[in-house]
Amino acid sequence: MVLDRRSGTHRWLDGARAASMFDRLTGMGATYVEVRAMSCDSTSISVRDGAMESAVPAQDVGVTLRVLADGAWGTHSTTDIESVYAQGEATLKLARAVAARRSSSTDGVSLAEVPIVQDEVHWTPRGDVRNLDLEDRLDAMAAVEQEASGHDRIASVATGWVDEHLQTEVLTSEGMDRLWTLQRALLHCTVTAREGDRVASYRTRHGGEGGADHILQADLGALGREGQAAALRQLGAEAAPSGRFTLVADPDLTGVYVHEALGHPCEADLVAAGDSCLDGRLGQNIGSDIVTVIDDPTIRGGYGAYPVDDEGVDAREKMLVREGVLTEYLNHRETAAKFGLEPNAGARAQDGLHHPLVRMSNTIIQGGTHRDLDALLEDVEHGVLACGTRGGQVDTGRGSFQFAAQEAWLIEGGELVRPLRDVSVSGLTLEILNNVDGLAKDGGLASPGFCGKGQTVPVGDGGPYMRIRSALVG
Repeated sequence: MVLDRRSGTHRWLDGARAASMFDRLTGMGATYVEVRAMSCDSTSISVRDGAMESAVPAQDVGVTLRVLADGAWGTHSTTDIESVYAQGEATLKLARAVAARRSSSTDGVSLAEVPIVQDEVHWTPRGDVRNLDLEDRLDAMAAVEQEASGHDRIASVATGWVDEHLQTEVLTSEGMDRLWTLQRALLHCTVTAREGDRVASYRTRHGGEGGADHILQADLGALGREGQAAALRQLGAEAAPSGRFTLVADPDLTGVYVHEALGHPCEADLVAAGDSCLDGRLGQNIGSDIVTVIDDPTIRGGYGAYPVDDEGVDAREKMLVREGVLTEYLNHRETAAKFGLEPNAGARAQDGLHHPLVRMSNTIIQGGTHRDLDALLEDVEHGVLACGTRGGQVDTGRGSFQFAAQEAWLIEGGELVRPLRDVSVSGLTLEILNNVDGLAKDGGLASPGFCGKGQTVPVGDGGPYMRIRSALVG
């Protein structure tokens, strides 16, 4: 590790050695060279029914070298930081070998221009996770478990904690020299209830970017009580009806829908691959005029927040849908060049050993005009309120999806009358968007989560309570 004496920051990358490598490779015909390092100081803990199962502090460091030549990428990744500067020529050779095998009908890679910046960005945490003792973390987990347990039908309570301090550095042959740091922390709990042969579980999560205070200053007991109450409700819930109903989604399910069913088709690398139902739809109406969707990595506290993307571009809000019209794709420099768009800082990598992909950050449907949940329910004669998600599947090319809700209620005459179990929601993305006919005023980020796309990154999503006049429930 190198000490940058201008700022006192300890850096993993050696600027002088990187610059020498850049000069060699560009002199040999490379179009662009980039070296990116990421370190993650983390602690993860798991506790089940009061017994600690694991507590793992770790430091992971990785570096990836990317060389663009003849319209193709060569990539080299390693945990041996010092060795990367000697891998330039081999990586350039790899790029040229890839280019030589490119189909004549396939366009070569080019990169959109971006501002060249030299700086450091430090998102100062509230409650530095590196200063926490093990007992601090365990006390927070115990506060959740204490309220989640204590009932004769609660069979098990499993809690987990993960925090991380991240430092990313990017140096490029164009002169980019950026370093940024941030922290994230997450506490999660799964409550399992049992009565006879019936078993039900409910998962809660709380956390975000910004350090440990995001968790430590929250009402952790309420998190446990929520999990217990929901798990017990599911024991007595009725089987879900099947058919088309008016559906009201809570902020968690609204967020999962906008992330999975809309956000992924908006990722420009999927559009370029022909795997998006939104291909060629920029500027077109794709949904109800009350639907506006943003993706914004600058929302501090969101689990998907970051100040700079993994190509060194300043993070900014992306307006994906404005009043029903598709206005923007998520992109990185390569896809921005392909579609003639402005780069919008959508490049994210799982760690220092992975290359950046186009990814979401904090994706939200903005609030509407209905006062609250009650105002959305009062016009529903027969329908379903669905909350949270247990997972699902999405086909971004066909634009279809299916989600399983964590819990649900039957709506009759504008009232919630009884809980339902095993509720799933399926349909076509664009059909659902057009069927949105009500949004509560208040909306924001819901539970933090993770997104897998060959790589796993933290994300935030959410929105208000959302009403869909016709959805397939089963």
